[in-house]
Amino acid sequence: MIILNNALGFRLKTLQATTSTLLRGGRGNMGTPTPMQPEKSLILYEHEACPYSRRIREAMTHLNLDYESRPSPHKGHVYRDELKELAGKVQVPFLIDENTGDKILDSQAIIDHLFTNYSKKATTPEKYQKPNGDNATLINKATSAASMMRGIKSDYPKKNKARGKPDKPLHLYGFEASPFCRLVREKLCVLEVGYINHNVAREQIEDIGAFGIRLNLGQYKPIKGGKRERIMNEVMDGKLQFPYLIDPNTDTKMFESRDIINYLDKNYG
Repeated sequence: MIILNNALGFRLKTLQATTSTLLRGGRGNMGTPTPMQPEKSLILYEHEACPYSRRIREAMTHLNLDYESRPSPHKGHVYRDELKELAGKVQVPFLIDENTGDKILDSQAIIDHLFTNYSKKATTPEKYQKPNGDNATLINKATSAASMMRGIKSDYPKKNKARGKPDKPLHLYGFEASPFCRLVREKLCVLEVGYINHNVAREQIEDIGAFGIRLNLGQYKPIKGGKRERIMNEVMDGKLQFPYLIDPNTDTKMFESRDIINYLDKNYG
C-alpha cells in the first residue's frame, strides 16, 4: 500500500508509526545517558519492518549505542547481495562487531552480545530476553503490519543498485520509538541508503513529550554530562529535535521528518 507524502498521507503514516510504538509498550524510548560506545562502529544489516530487527534497535536505544545501518529490504541488492556473501544467507538482522570479531545472525544472540559487551551489568534484562507465548507473537506481527502497509520492499531496486552506496554515509539522529524517526528510517530502508544511526535516547522523565511539548514545562535541561547534552551542544547548536539528518555528500543538515523524506526521494529516489 503506497501512501503519498502529501499532508493527509503524512498524517496517516504518522498515525500508523505511532501505533507501532504504542503496541511495543514504549520500548525504544529510554536509554542510558552514558553509553559504552565501542571504538569501531557496530554494523547492522536489517530492514525496518522486520520484527527481529526492531528488537535489536530497541536494545540499541536502551544502551544508547550508535551503529551503521545497512538497509536490506526485500527485492533490494545494494546491501542484500553482500549480506548473503557475509552471512551465508539472506537473513536479517545480522550484526558485525569488529571490536570483538563476532558476526551474529540470531536476534536474541545479538541482543545478548550487546548487553554482555556494552552494558555496565553485562547481563540481558528480562524484558529484552526472547519473548515467549502467543501474545508476544501477536504483538510482533501487529507492530510489523503497520510498517508493511507502507512497504517493506525496495522502491526502485534497479535504480538503487545502479546508484550504489553514497560516497559518504548519511547521519540520522533520533531514537527507535519516535514515529517521526521511524518514517525517515523506512524511507532510507526502501531506498537502500546506508547511514549511521545516532541513538539519542530519552534519559530522564523531563525528556518525555510529543510534538515539541515536554513534561517539563520550564526551560529544558538535559542531564549534565549525558549524551543528549553533548549532541545538543556539539551537533545541533543548542537545539534538540528529532529526526535530524546530516548528508555530508551534499553538505545538507535538516530537521522535520516530512522535509527529510522529500529530500531523500529527490536525491536518492
